[in-house]
Amino acid sequence: MKTRREFIKDSAITAGGITLLSSPLMCTKISESVEKSQVVSAATDDMLDNQKYNPDAVHRAFNQGLKELTGENSLKNSWASMFSPDDVVGIKINCLGAPKISSSVQSINETIAGLKSAGVKENNIIVWDRMDREFKRTGLKINKSPEGVRVHGTSTKWEGAVPWIEGYDRNVYVSFEDGTLKKFRELVKQNFTETGTHREIFNSVAWLWMLIQQGNEKAQKYKDEIRKLYMDYSDREGIKKVAEEVANEFNDVTIEDEEKSFFSEIVTQKITKLINIAVLKHNEDSGVTWAAKNIALGVTTNKIRFHIDYCTKAIPEILNKPCIRDKMVLHIGEAAKISTVSVVGAQLAFDNRIFFSKDPVAMDRVGLDILEKKRIEQGLDPIKDISTHIAACAAKDLGTCDLSKIDLRELIV
Repeated sequence: MKTRREFIKDSAITAGGITLLSSPLMCTKISESVEKSQVVSAATDDMLDNQKYNPDAVHRAFNQGLKELTGENSLKNSWASMFSPDDVVGIKINCLGAPKISSSVQSINETIAGLKSAGVKENNIIVWDRMDREFKRTGLKINKSPEGVRVHGTSTKWEGAVPWIEGYDRNVYVSFEDGTLKKFRELVKQNFTETGTHREIFNSVAWLWMLIQQGNEKAQKYKDEIRKLYMDYSDREGIKKVAEEVANEFNDVTIEDEEKSFFSEIVTQKITKLINIAVLKHNEDSGVTWAAKNIALGVTTNKIRFHIDYCTKAIPEILNKPCIRDKMVLHIGEAAKISTVSVVGAQLAFDNRIFFSKDPVAMDRVGLDILEKKRIEQGLDPIKDISTHIAACAAKDLGTCDLSKIDLRELIV
């Protein structure tokens, strides 16, 4: 595991001059003026039944957890305090890892029932993730009709390495030069393929994958190799070889909008409020994945490149957009099943809690400690030094990461 000094040095080449934040343990200085953020956990002994969420236990967790979070005396009143009959509500889930580990049908159903109790019309509820095909193994059926709860992806196509595809809003985007052909040309002049880290090199050739997706004839020869390297992140020399080969091969190419990452039309045009049902996971490219990343990387295109600095720059910029920041209402964090290694579901740890908060940063900070403890118990490396997006989000006033300013209320239900 890198030291903090090594991480800052490694990231400097491609950080575009940004001053990277220190580890989450230094959040006190960032959030001194932030009032306490409430995070509620609801634990039950029977939360899981044969590694599946128990509907009765989930209901009890929602009942007690949301009443505690909102201060209301009933579950119905809790939902009504956050949502009205006029709302169109998006429920952002996470399908990756299904059926082994993903946002549970039980929590999704409980959320839908709660919204309906607040008067939200069925067809004004949209359960969604990135692509239609990701729903295959979740137990959910695609529904794009004008009847019933809508269930679908933003698009039918993969969005990870292209600036825009159908389903994304041409007018709403974040812009970073990281991972672009333009930036890569500058880096090559600095002998980047010799001095850059594996992470920097891998994410700096995101433009090559973009050209492959766009059908560029010259780029097609790298299609199988790039796909293999994406799936086998342990091949530390393979991407360096590719980067050296393409260093001067595409000097005649211009890529339109290569620096842009567009936002899902669901968040920009279709919904008034957003609920986030996230699964606690480890990711080699961000440390902890929970509330913030489930939204930020779930609503944007052209995002492989975000990992160049462990998502420190991208996640807070995305969450700070009005179409996200002004619509986030509730974060539901599943932690009864936890994915402890970067390949989703390859290795699990177990807990008995579901978390509720209106502050995604506070929830992530609590989740980081849980995930860190579970990984240490399994003999895995610590991840606090790379989970830098949490402090970066706090610095943008998106929430607090200072444990002394987080009111964690732990319930047994």
